Amino acid sequence: MLRSVRNFIKDPEPTSRLEEVFPGLNVVEGIARIADPLRSPVRGQNCVAFSYRSFLLIPGGRSSPPAYHKIKETEGYAPFSLEMEGGALEVVPKKPGAFGHADHQELARRYGKEFQGTEEVILPGARVRVRGKARKAGDQLVLTLTQITLIEKQAQAAGVVGDRKQRKKKSR
Repeated sequence: MLRSVRNFIKDPEPTSRLEEVFPGLNVVEGIARIADPLRSPVRGQNCVAFSYRSFLLIPGGRSSPPAYHKIKETEGYAPFSLEMEGGALEVVPKKPGAFGHADHQELARRYGKEFQGTEEVILPGARVRVRGKARKAGDQLVLTLTQITLIEKQAQAAGVVGDRKQRKKKSR
């Protein structure tokens, strides 16, 4: 029974051609371009998406190893254009996410020096694979994102400087 369910809901083959995108479930690949990027919560980088995890490091004793206590896990997404062969596909997140740098700083203040926060980001200009449902919006398709996977990191800034440190280095 489980095998038949998997076959029934199997993802379509990934495509990088805009004319092969159709209303319904799609898996598409392309370059993420963004006009209004998110800011990642830990480093403040401009990004298309981020994954955030925070935890407390509980030091171990002589005979016990250190332990970790999970505090928060969240993701954030921004609307972006996916540059594909034949044009661009607008991608909107199903749930954008409202966690930001101020929220990370508040957790750090509350939990003190044993607090740790980590993030993984997808930068503008990265090659990504997006899974989601496409629907007609006027005369074009819009994809509602349910999953994003990084295929290849950004090769160049793609119109948006990746982070503040890079801008400072370039201006000196």
